[in-house]
Amino acid sequence: MRMLLTLLLASGFVGLVAPATAQVTLTDWSGRSATFAQGNADSDGVRISYYTAGEGPLVVFVHSITGPWFDFRHQLVALSEKYRVVSMSTRGTDESDKPVGIEQYASARIADDINAIIDHFGASTATVIGQDSGGLHAWHFAMTYPERVDHLVSLGSIHPAGLIRELIDNPEQQQASTFQRNMQENPEAGTQFGERIRSGGARPGDTPALAALRAEAYGRLYAESIVNFYKANWPVSPVTAETEGFGFTLGNFPPVTAPTLFIYGKDSGPFQNATLDGMWEWVQGDLTVHVLPGVGHGPHNQVPEFVTPRILEWLETSR
Repeated sequence: MRMLLTLLLASGFVGLVAPATAQVTLTDWSGRSATFAQGNADSDGVRISYYTAGEGPLVVFVHSITGPWFDFRHQLVALSEKYRVVSMSTRGTDESDKPVGIEQYASARIADDINAIIDHFGASTATVIGQDSGGLHAWHFAMTYPERVDHLVSLGSIHPAGLIRELIDNPEQQQASTFQRNMQENPEAGTQFGERIRSGGARPGDTPALAALRAEAYGRLYAESIVNFYKANWPVSPVTAETEGFGFTLGNFPPVTAPTLFIYGKDSGPFQNATLDGMWEWVQGDLTVHVLPGVGHGPHNQVPEFVTPRILEWLETSR
């Protein structure tokens, strides 16, 4: 797919001229397939691209900084049999608009985008599922728009209050956050990240078609959006109890009232095990936690045979 890249600096955007509506067929780990149609939602003038399939209650997926919308394929295919699934491309990535400026990538702006998608589909509420940075955005949305969240599912991304607390005086978490600090402090971080991700090639398990889809998505990435995400949201060192992260300081996060499912790989690199402690203090809704030994930061792709059926079962039983 050939895309025309245009710089719209006068309006404060790095924009992409979108192609005609596309369809993409994804196959999950079990061999089942589903076809997803591309569309766009307007979020206060920012175009947010998404792919969707299925009918039923709305489920919105929010991806990681390095995993485009289709990295939820193992969940999207199965859930599309019972739900209207919508996997968004966060602003700055793939076919979505690329607004310029650090403030454009705060979790509050991504919350606006999730809100716009829910409105776009004529729904009043949705289940929100996120991983990595998408999980942190999902937590933020559940805290700041509780009336719009039916269920929250976080795959590997801990509550941001736990992150702030451990960054204060936990050397292991401080060391684990070297990448994030580099993004905040290194003027060349965006350029280096863009070069690295575009030259990374296919991932293990990618089919040729999926590898091509990934290469196209990475080619459309506005790398500064990743830098801006960390500058706008990640707690800046040295971290104290008064340091703001993801819009709040440690003692001021609004409670999550939606039923919450948290699936975490015990070998996660970005979030050390101690960040889980006390999660129930920030969740007033029912909280279900799975900690998976031998699994890393991406349980949705590493053990989809557990994660996907568990999400489906939990959604059915936590209504």
